[in-house]
Amino acid sequence: MRPGAVVRALRPKDAIVQDLINLVERKEVRHSRKRCVVAGTKLVQDLGRRYRFLQLLSKHNDPAAEAVQAEVKHAAEVWALRRIAGLVDFEGLIGTLDLPAPSKDLGDTRLLLCIDYVEDPGALGTLLRTAVAFQWQAVFFLPHCADPFDAKCIRASQGALFEIPHRRGNMEDLQRLCKRRGLQLSVPHPQGEDIGAATYVPPPRGMAMLLREEYVAPWSPPRVARKLRIPDPWRHRAEPASDGPFDPRALDVAVAGGILMHHIKHFHYPQVSRSPFLASPA
Repeated sequence: MRPGAVVRALRPKDAIVQDLINLVERKEVRHSRKRCVVAGTKLVQDLGRRYRFLQLLSKHNDPAAEAVQAEVKHAAEVWALRRIAGLVDFEGLIGTLDLPAPSKDLGDTRLLLCIDYVEDPGALGTLLRTAVAFQWQAVFFLPHCADPFDAKCIRASQGALFEIPHRRGNMEDLQRLCKRRGLQLSVPHPQGEDIGAATYVPPPRGMAMLLREEYVAPWSPPRVARKLRIPDPWRHRAEPASDGPFDPRALDVAVAGGILMHHIKHFHYPQVSRSPFLASPA
């Protein structure tokens, strides 16, 4: 059978479909096999420009599947596609890819996003997608997180971890990395320094920003962490807000993280390159 050929139609109870459902639903299976499921036509097509899929599933005669490279292609019933994707209304492409390996060397990282106690895969995916959009250079996952290769997280992040290097470790590992790279570990805090003030001086070598869902985090951040106040995105509007002053505590972690990542990168580190493996000006 030639590579890339459509070999057979699949039903929801077919062994191949059940195997993919197992990959979607069980974290330990994903990580033992080092493989994940990607669902969505645009996402599959975007990743397909750089990667060759192991398997590709589509509805019968879907023209979107023709340009996507895969070791093997299957036609599948719509109900099988929906069962794998976990969506009630879905007729798009589904593919499997090897997991991107954790990076042993994060290069000349100046902007490091660190995540802990973010248990919602959708929120985690939004943070990862935002990090790529605002040109943060790498991600460090602490132990208490949703799986970034959960299908919901991959869909929300639009495959961000296939674009940005990542590492895993505990708080001691993170602090050693910060010390070695000269990064200031920082956390958002309502009484922290105002990073929007003219008097704020960013760390010269860069920053490791630790984001957490505070309501599920049972411990305080390390004492060495620099506390930063989330800037008011409406601080320069002409009229005062009718609903009272800006309260960053009302924001969820994905929104708060987006505001911080945008402000820090584009106001304090605009010269930092998109990749830690490309030189940034001193």
